[in-house]
Amino acid sequence: MTHSLRRAGAAIAALIAGLIVVLALSPAANAAAPPDAQTVVSHWKDKQDPLYVESGSPLTSDQQNEIRDALKGADSNVYAVALPDGTVDNSSIASYMTAIGSALTTAGRPRATVAVLDGQRLYADSSAIRRVSPGELANLAVTANPGDVVAGMKDFTNRVDLAVAGKRTALDPGSQANPGAGGTAALVGLGVLALVGGGGYFLYSSNKKKKRAIQDAKDLAAVKQTVDEDVTKLGEEITAVDADVTLSGEGGKHIDEWQTALDSYEKAKTQLATVERADQVREVTQTLEDGRYALAVVKAKVSNDPIPERRAPCFFNPQHGPSLRDVRWAPPGGAARDVPACKMDAEAVERGFDPQMREVMVDGQRRPYYDAGPAYQPYAYGYYGGFGDIMTGMFIGTMMGSMLSGGMGMGMMGGGYGDASGGDFGGGDGGGWGDFGGGGDFGGGDFGGGDW
Repeated sequence: MTHSLRRAGAAIAALIAGLIVVLALSPAANAAAPPDAQTVVSHWKDKQDPLYVESGSPLTSDQQNEIRDALKGADSNVYAVALPDGTVDNSSIASYMTAIGSALTTAGRPRATVAVLDGQRLYADSSAIRRVSPGELANLAVTANPGDVVAGMKDFTNRVDLAVAGKRTALDPGSQANPGAGGTAALVGLGVLALVGGGGYFLYSSNKKKKRAIQDAKDLAAVKQTVDEDVTKLGEEITAVDADVTLSGEGGKHIDEWQTALDSYEKAKTQLATVERADQVREVTQTLEDGRYALAVVKAKVSNDPIPERRAPCFFNPQHGPSLRDVRWAPPGGAARDVPACKMDAEAVERGFDPQMREVMVDGQRRPYYDAGPAYQPYAYGYYGGFGDIMTGMFIGTMMGSMLSGGMGMGMMGGGYGDASGGDFGGGDGGGWGDFGGGGDFGGGDFGGGDW
């Protein structure tokens, strides 16, 4: 009996030891958690470095530098994370991408493309690309550059730019690592570059950055003018009810929302004065939304009316304050959808008339704010982003809607990465990821002028 127990005990001990060895050798046991999403985004923003490299990544310093150049030279916002092999997999990448996207949105960068390099595997998704799967772009890039991580990432970055610009050539099967490098024209171009010692490249890069700076300044001026009009409008409405509030007794001090409205107006003016980028207007319009609701409550109390529900601002013109109800509406040539509307605009739409649309100047012409370009995305998000996922449905079929698309919802990467996928560079199985393989040198092109 004792002998049998000893044999059983030895067998159990051997089994436990075997399990320990198996667990120790398994990739899951050794895989470290990926870096915190907020840490990654803070690195991108604070260090002006679009590449975050986690200790243990197989990328050499030369490879890392080439990737940085690739990211910095892109026309669109592209960021990358380089991780040790096995840090993420097909089951965990979606949640990690979502976390990164949420952190990006909080940091003021809701439209971007993110690439995660897990060893030699490439995962990608984007809130800036329309009609094209970022995973498909990764697939094409890997397939067109087997075993060459440098060419593969150059290819991917270039395809992202093409896709963001709405060009079908993003889906061309051939390598786009060095677009335009073939043929006589390319040889002549290379010869000229060689003769001038590469000066032409730097001149081109400089000119591109100057053009971008000019466009950014133009967009900023336009959206600041729009927000300034909104701030002024709120001030005028506050002035219009000042006498009524004073007559209501105690100089209006018994109405808490009166001070909130006044404070919001002053805060919005201060915020607007410090805006240096178009994406910063989001904070101003958030403040204006607070102020307009407070003013709506003040008007209701002065008139002894019911306190209005805290609803999203009127879709047609956020200057109209909080909406009263949803109304069925369709843009010209577009599909119908429910949008929040103030009483006046809701009644106009239901009677077959046009609502009083908020229009802004674009290239000398007045257009609805939702069709005025990417600079107005933060403008809209400040007004409507605090009311749940209503923006995707409201703006579908408009220019704003196309900017909010890309698989992320509301233009935010935090809306979920439904297509975190890639291709296979190194002859792997291609199961939803790309493997650069082959020990190739992973390189890049150039990204976004190095600015956040």
